[in-house]
Amino acid sequence: MSESTKKGSFIKGAAILTAAGLTARVMGFGYRVILTRIIGAEGMGLYQMAYPIYTVLLVISRSGIPVALAKLIADKIAAEKKKEAYKIFKVARKMSFIVGLIISIIMAVIAKPLISLLALDPRSYYAVLAISPAIFVVSIMAAYRGFFQGLQDMVPTAKSQILEQFIRMFTMVGLVIVLVPQGLDYAAAGASFGAVTGALAGLLILLYIYSKRKETIFSFLETGYDSIDLNTKDVVQKIVSLAVPITLGALVMPIMSLVDLVFVPNRLQAAGYAVREATALYGMFSAVAMPLVNFPTIITVSLAASLVPAIAEAFTLGKQKLINYRTQTALRLTVLISLPASTGLFLLAKPLTDIIFAEPKAAVPLQFVAWGVFFIALQQTSTGILNGIGKTSIPAKNLMIGAIFNAVINYSLTAIPAFGIRGAALGTTIGFAIAAFLNLYHVRKECKFKIDTKSLILKPLVSVILMGFFVKIFYNIALNSLEMLKFNYFYQLATFSTVLAAAIFYFILLLIFKEIKYNDLVMIPVLGKKLAKLLNKLGFLEI
Repeated sequence: MSESTKKGSFIKGAAILTAAGLTARVMGFGYRVILTRIIGAEGMGLYQMAYPIYTVLLVISRSGIPVALAKLIADKIAAEKKKEAYKIFKVARKMSFIVGLIISIIMAVIAKPLISLLALDPRSYYAVLAISPAIFVVSIMAAYRGFFQGLQDMVPTAKSQILEQFIRMFTMVGLVIVLVPQGLDYAAAGASFGAVTGALAGLLILLYIYSKRKETIFSFLETGYDSIDLNTKDVVQKIVSLAVPITLGALVMPIMSLVDLVFVPNRLQAAGYAVREATALYGMFSAVAMPLVNFPTIITVSLAASLVPAIAEAFTLGKQKLINYRTQTALRLTVLISLPASTGLFLLAKPLTDIIFAEPKAAVPLQFVAWGVFFIALQQTSTGILNGIGKTSIPAKNLMIGAIFNAVINYSLTAIPAFGIRGAALGTTIGFAIAAFLNLYHVRKECKFKIDTKSLILKPLVSVILMGFFVKIFYNIALNSLEMLKFNYFYQLATFSTVLAAAIFYFILLLIFKEIKYNDLVMIPVLGKKLAKLLNKLGFLEI
């Protein structure tokens, strides 16, 4: 593989995962909008109460394995030890099966006492019970995804993500419509069960791809001159040594959600809200504001997933220049995407929550947590870089420090009436900011990476400030003009035309500042290559 191809390969992988993730996230947005309109903030609060418990146990079951697999397999293939790479996958698959089954059973058994222990709304029991089988299925699916990602083949993961979300959406909406007459607790359980059917569909397509490509992939892996020096015990130790720190790091985020689940409703009650009001406010924060915040980060999630094997390959081969290039590219794309997303969510919080979810009051927590997009994105990308060079314990420690700050701020401010739900949003933002900056410090230290202040800070910041002024002016003009012309849905048209116009304006600013690179556009599906060539001819892009 040529150097230029190597440089672009991880961006291509990230682009594939981003396209799939964006499709899946749009579908996820779709079902959340529909569900919120059917069962309201209170019903979504019950649905969301199952998820922190589920994600904590899911992370314990599977989260470290795909990342560890991707790194170990990429290492072995780079070192031409293909048989050992296949051996690692087979052992990891067995581990995923056993651990996933045990954790899934545990969740079902402890659901009722756990809800009582955490002082949650007892109506959330059925939602917790309904989602528990998903842990087993997702754990097995994670092993197959990690295997393909280790080969730097992101297509199987992308396909499984799309099918998983489609089946999930279909199941959730269908069951909620059927069960809502029986009560919000049953409707929330129906929504939760979508995770099970979605995971089954995602696993089935991975098994199909695995079977279909068996001859080509496994002839590649099983041929070669390397002998298998690893026994099963060695493989388990290698996987565990990498997976445990990654799992601990990944565990912090669902623990933060669990802390929010425990603290927010209870501290809101301490501030004077009734149980139903506290549940509704928690639903606004967790089921309306946070999905809007997490939506743009699908790109950085994809970057992080693609970075691990790409950085691991460069690190194994001792190519410092390639590590620096990939690190610089990933961080630049992260800043360019997440910073304007934060600004847009902050400025358009009320119309977005009103139009999409019919919950305009959710704009209050959204404005405070909107800046979390930037810090969450930085934390995810920098974690991918550190995991790629084998420093898996560092991002775990840093995220834990951020989680402690989040818990303290959340607990302290949410019970103060003047803050209320704003306290939870502020705690989330500050927690991720601390984790992100600590990660960046270690990226500089461990990768010997020098931050390009002009490219990573000054140019994006100036572009975003100018875009912010543009959004305020354009939105007011569009809203007033469309209202005067008596357009139907003038509010919606003004909002989404502002989003589109702001994106175009921001893109033009980046072209002027030479922040968009030729390779960035080439990786965009369908129109990317043609657009890159056109802009290059016009002098806006450098190859």
